[in-house]
Amino acid sequence: MGANRADGADTRRRLLDAAGVLFAAKGFRDTTTADICRAARANGAAVNYHFRSKAELYAAAWRHEFERSIAEYPPDGGAAPDAPAEERFRGHIIALVRRFMDPASRELDISHREMSSPTGLLAEVKKSMIEPLRLRHLAIVRKLLGPSATEREVQLCEMSTHAQCVAALMQERRRRLDARTQRRTGPPRLNIGAAALAEHVARFSLAGIRAVREASLKRGRRK
Repeated sequence: MGANRADGADTRRRLLDAAGVLFAAKGFRDTTTADICRAARANGAAVNYHFRSKAELYAAAWRHEFERSIAEYPPDGGAAPDAPAEERFRGHIIALVRRFMDPASRELDISHREMSSPTGLLAEVKKSMIEPLRLRHLAIVRKLLGPSATEREVQLCEMSTHAQCVAALMQERRRRLDARTQRRTGPPRLNIGAAALAEHVARFSLAGIRAVREASLKRGRRK
């Protein structure tokens, strides 16, 4: 019985690994369950047995890849839970930029293909995994801005910070495309590593947050 359970767990893991690679490379619609089973060296009925459907495997594969990336790049970036807010903010940015710039972060490739050809099948799992991280970052930004800031200001600062990290993702994606096509696309790219870019985003964002904080304090004093 124990051997059967171990074999089943191994087959399930191989299916998740194979599905992550294929969904990242081809998207949901162009990947078949036969492709996945072949890559996973599994029986043709294994997807339905372990996941009930290709759609459920799709969501499970995205979650599997996301959890793998989060294990590689913990969201706190090495900052302690009781560290000053600026240190925790910087740690969050470092982790996010490094994850976004790592080609092995296949959940990002799956998400990109989902955006290009939407199925709606990832909405629930992405919300359940990403929203807690966003709320944690919002709490740090709220702490940095202080009690005089409005919730709108908190959300705008969080959005602006995240947008800079997404720009890092787009630069890495364009670099990989250029490498495949042997030609340069779009505007000139910065030759900058993840650590230097993360430091810039953190420094730039913290300066902006301080400016918003000062404006909110002045607004409060005028009341």
